[in-house]
Amino acid sequence: MLKIIKVLLRIIAQILVKFNFFFFAKFISSIRASLLMKKLVRVSYDGKDWIYKWNNTAAISSICYYDPNFNYSDLDLFFFKYIPKAGDVIVNVGVENGAEIPEFCKLAGPSGKVYAIEADPSCCRRIEKLKKMLNLENLIIIHVAAGSTEGNVKLSQEEQEMSNRVISNENLQNNFIEVKQKRLDKILEPFNENSIDYIKSNIEGAEIDLLKGLSKSKLLIKNWCIGCHDFKGINYKSYDFVLSWLEGSGYKVSNYKPHNPKTIWRNYYLFGSKK
Repeated sequence: MLKIIKVLLRIIAQILVKFNFFFFAKFISSIRASLLMKKLVRVSYDGKDWIYKWNNTAAISSICYYDPNFNYSDLDLFFFKYIPKAGDVIVNVGVENGAEIPEFCKLAGPSGKVYAIEADPSCCRRIEKLKKMLNLENLIIIHVAAGSTEGNVKLSQEEQEMSNRVISNENLQNNFIEVKQKRLDKILEPFNENSIDYIKSNIEGAEIDLLKGLSKSKLLIKNWCIGCHDFKGINYKSYDFVLSWLEGSGYKVSNYKPHNPKTIWRNYYLFGSKK
């Protein structure tokens, strides 16, 4: 019964937004988010983004039906082999709206740093708001795509925003924007970061380009968490390359367990730790 109520509240909120009844949509979204979290969640809308606040944290989304549990649901995946600690330098490549950012910043602490590298300008806008709202002083936001070359690239604009990705001319779509791309070592160069404790990457199939860009890099990267996207089809295949690259670069490699057919995308995460 409760599940049906949550679905109905989502549908009602979406209808209210469609007809610009934002005041009532905020009210319905607050009820739904509170039921999902089993605690009070306040939802507001600033004209561009939906803002969810609970306890001492928050999330900012493009949708009125965001589930705040998503801020925590993947932490066991990201920290499967390495849990960042105080003072760590963390690099998060492909942040989307930054669901995991508050926890990354908390773990790194005042003596650590968290670099959020995101190509989509709308996502960067929301992460900037999140940084200001939660006073995340150890968060550095960088608006750029990470790849193997430098220059402008095309970023798709999908209906599901989290699926936006760098596309080639061969896969050219009508709906895309141009963004800047740099190699990861070049992105971090102005910050004089030579040693990285932990990198989490989720860039919708561009992970091969990310790793190729590090072929001549002097960056010391101690721990990797890389999401591969073979489950999306042949144009996204990267698992075998990432596995080979990590092993060839001197990492002890493992993948997420237990395997679960209901969350198949988790099965394609690879973890590398320096031996």
